[in-house]
Amino acid sequence: MALKMTSLAAVLLNLFIIMVVVVVVVIGILSCINFTFLSSMGISTNLGGGGGGEHHHSQQQLKYIDNKNISQSKILSDHILLNKQSIGPFSPSKAFDTYHDNGDSKDKNNWITINHDIYGTRYSNQTVIEKDNVANLQIKWRLINDVEIQDSPIIIGDKGYVQDYAGNIIAFDNGNGKVLWKVHVGTGPTMGLTFNSGIVFASTGYNATVVAVNATDGKIVWQSSLLGNPKTGYNIPSVPIVWKDFVVVGSAAGGDVANGVGYVQGNITALNATDGKIKWNRQTTSGEWVKHGKAPPFNGDASAWSDGALDPETGIIYMPLGSPSPNFNASTRQQTPNLYANHMIAVNINNGNIVWATPFIDYGTALPVKVPDTHDWDTSWGSSISKVTFDNGTQKKIIIGHDKMGNIMAMDASTGKVIWWNTLGTQNNTDAIPSSKGSGMIWSYGIFNYHAVDNSDGTLYIAATNRGVNYFTDSDEGGGVAGHRIAAPHTIEQGLLNGTIAAMDLKTGKVKWQYKTEFPPRVSPLVTNNILFAGYIPFSENIKENTKHVTTTKSGVILALDKQTGKKLWEFDVHAPISPVGPSIGNGMLFVPTGKIQIGDFGKSKGSFPQGAVGQGSIVAFGLP
Repeated sequence: MALKMTSLAAVLLNLFIIMVVVVVVVIGILSCINFTFLSSMGISTNLGGGGGGEHHHSQQQLKYIDNKNISQSKILSDHILLNKQSIGPFSPSKAFDTYHDNGDSKDKNNWITINHDIYGTRYSNQTVIEKDNVANLQIKWRLINDVEIQDSPIIIGDKGYVQDYAGNIIAFDNGNGKVLWKVHVGTGPTMGLTFNSGIVFASTGYNATVVAVNATDGKIVWQSSLLGNPKTGYNIPSVPIVWKDFVVVGSAAGGDVANGVGYVQGNITALNATDGKIKWNRQTTSGEWVKHGKAPPFNGDASAWSDGALDPETGIIYMPLGSPSPNFNASTRQQTPNLYANHMIAVNINNGNIVWATPFIDYGTALPVKVPDTHDWDTSWGSSISKVTFDNGTQKKIIIGHDKMGNIMAMDASTGKVIWWNTLGTQNNTDAIPSSKGSGMIWSYGIFNYHAVDNSDGTLYIAATNRGVNYFTDSDEGGGVAGHRIAAPHTIEQGLLNGTIAAMDLKTGKVKWQYKTEFPPRVSPLVTNNILFAGYIPFSENIKENTKHVTTTKSGVILALDKQTGKKLWEFDVHAPISPVGPSIGNGMLFVPTGKIQIGDFGKSKGSFPQGAVGQGSIVAFGLP
């Protein structure tokens, strides 16, 4: 009996040991799986030493749909995934939990989206660089890139992030310019990045998607489905607007179509910030002028390609929309309003419904202009939200918008009602209609960049560039509605010549001061600590005597002006055209994005980059001694 009991005990002991071993093995396997999953999601596991260097993620070949017979809604419903390796929910790193894109005081040393905050102010409450020391700014480093950099770098603590014109996102140490990682997420052009809770959100241009990237190591967290058909010219260039669990982007219709005839209907899409799935999609064309079966397929566009502002108190986005297609001939769209081309629209972020729509160059506008648009006047380049107390004591939120004709408009945020409008500079021949013989040279001070607002004293800062263009229609293309334009001689970038930088009263639209420039001031201003940073693009022409071929060399001058008076405090030639998207500021430094470097020898001052340096783009970082 004792022997039987001993044998039974041995059996039970062996079973117990086997169970323990099995449990240990299972735990080990689960740990490995969890480690692998977390690593694939770009989340640090803190189980070993960190690595540096660049991260290049392979792209799957895009399989576009030929949508000659497929509607855009069908494309959206198919949810074609271009990258499935990292789709899923994400828990942000604790290191970033204090940073959000709402412009609060805790972000005073950060620049968290293209225009600093979701209000679109381009205003920073940093205190390091001020009027008394701005003249001491010097180049600390220069990041040389093989592709043009148009975006304002976003600055989070001691790190910066920027997207170049080829769709690469670059993370860098903003103390020395060292590249921390680099990932290719799509194509250009795009307008900029947004940071929120450890994630960098980016549009992908003609890849027509949105991506979320881990700010720590550059790994893709998720990529959205295809939002439209790139084969028709559809692309996503706009800055993602991030708020709560929403990521909102607008589309573009093929950029600056050469003959002015596109085949894309603009739209705005809201995605889930956690996994990139579509929440809603709002088409931005509406009415008889685009009605299927009654209007030609090239009537459309009205896209939200630049950026908008969001009011976190109401959940309303204020989005400017571009011009209608065809650009230079309105014969197929002149009988009814071209909704919602050349409008500022207010959109409910929760459902995509349009709350109000205010026209700039269209029927019903408050402006004394000829409609509909035949010049690609394009209500574009962002919006901003401000609270203004008027002389009678009433307080209103106002929305600022503008267009390429040079009209600047303040609208009631609740209703869209126009409070005031103003036009900077001199306009000449703007009512002339394109024809086969041309419109004649049309000159206007258009807005081709973002503006800045300082709500502490109720001032709007804006740069307007004088532009000369002759508009033609082409009867032999596009069903008789195509056209083209020819820039005035001795100009750059489709007719830009000179211009003005102005301070305006937010309450009335009256000009407080102007700083006129001999060259195009196509640089988005930035206001901080009693300083207005702006810029202009000097250019020169060289003519080869034997061929009479004209080449143009462009540079870029960054300016610091007294925000109260417009007096120049400092300027610096960065020897490369400054991006129209403009500079950003944070962590005690000013960051200036540029195009192609024109001159190799930049002097021997402390912090200057090596002699002979060349590149197609750069970031110039200025700091105090």
